[in-house]
Amino acid sequence: MILVTLSCPTTAACWVRPVVIESAARRFVLLPGGQQTVGCWTVPSVPVSAGEPYAQAAAQWLCRRTGLSDLRIAPVVGVLPAVGARRHTEYVVLMRPAAAAWLEDVRALLEGGARWWTLDELQAKGVSVEPETLPLLLQGYWDGWLPDGEVSLE
Repeated sequence: MILVTLSCPTTAACWVRPVVIESAARRFVLLPGGQQTVGCWTVPSVPVSAGEPYAQAAAQWLCRRTGLSDLRIAPVVGVLPAVGARRHTEYVVLMRPAAAAWLEDVRALLEGGARWWTLDELQAKGVSVEPETLPLLLQGYWDGWLPDGEVSLE
């Protein structure tokens, strides 16, 4: 498993938002929004302790949740800084399989209502996504115009 060692700030808690992707098919898994994001599709929010590597927290959460262990983390990380109502920093990490495609039905392992989406499907159906900048992050990653490292998603 490849892990990025960047950590949450030592003085504050943060959250990591793991996004399960399949690069060859240019698709990703979204979950139906809960009470706070009704009518919207989203990705999980996983709390991370102060000083803990957020990529490690995302990988451990996904391994516990799905039983999958052969994961790769993309070198591009989206950052949603703590502003306004969001009182904590959120890191969006892209999780992909070590192989060309997932060998298991990842969406079913995550949650019964989860589904695979492409950016074209989101746009064609006018689907709202949270975080709302996620499609832009995925487009930049797949098209190669985002640099490796942390990228602000403000």
